[in-house]
Amino acid sequence: NLGRSSLRSPPTGAEVSPRPLPRSTSSRPSSEELGTNKATLVCLISDFYPGAVTVTWKAGGTTVTQGVEHQASKQSNNKYAASSYLALSASDWKSSSGFTCQVTHEGTIVEKTVTPSECA
Repeated sequence: NLGRSSLRSPPTGAEVSPRPLPRSTSSRPSSEELGTNKATLVCLISDFYPGAVTVTWKAGGTTVTQGVEHQASKQSNNKYAASSYLALSASDWKSSSGFTCQVTHEGTIVEKTVTPSECA
């Protein structure tokens, strides 16, 4: 008899990258998206169980709530995956020191930060 604790599986990690919507293979906001004065950051979380996860976006330690959207799904291996999107103006993205995606799952916190200089 497997207890619930033995079935827990923390996220294998979080990946954060600036990407336009819809999801693209581009690793940064496209020139077309920036031309419309928009940029979208994406945080991808995969292979976690149980399915409850909290994603928080931060800028300079301050929680960002405006422009945030989350999606979650069950994977074929019966674990879960989630995506979180942060929509920004291109000027906010370019002038920022970076944005952090903080993932909390079963008391474990994983943080990933992306900065404009990484995408230049």
